[in-house]
Amino acid sequence: MVLLREPLSDRGTAVRIVVDDAADSYRVEYTPLSGGVVTDEWAVFGGSVGYDASVFSTDAAARAFVERVRTTSHDDVLAELAVDTE
Repeated sequence: MVLLREPLSDRGTAVRIVVDDAADSYRVEYTPLSGGVVTDEWAVFGGSVGYDASVFSTDAAARAFVERVRTTSHDDVLAELAVDTE
């Protein structure tokens, strides 16, 4: 179930909060916008399978993370949460 879905047009991305009932968690995911339209290619921040920096145990924590995404520059958020691939 999706709790929140919000385009951040000024950043070229959209965010959403997804409830994972099986894992009892809340995932904050993002997708790029293409011409202002959501692409529906959602991923957690960091992007790799098993990466969980934007997975939370409470709705409040997930919403606080979304607020951080709204108020922090796009590049800074992605740099902070990027997975080291080397």
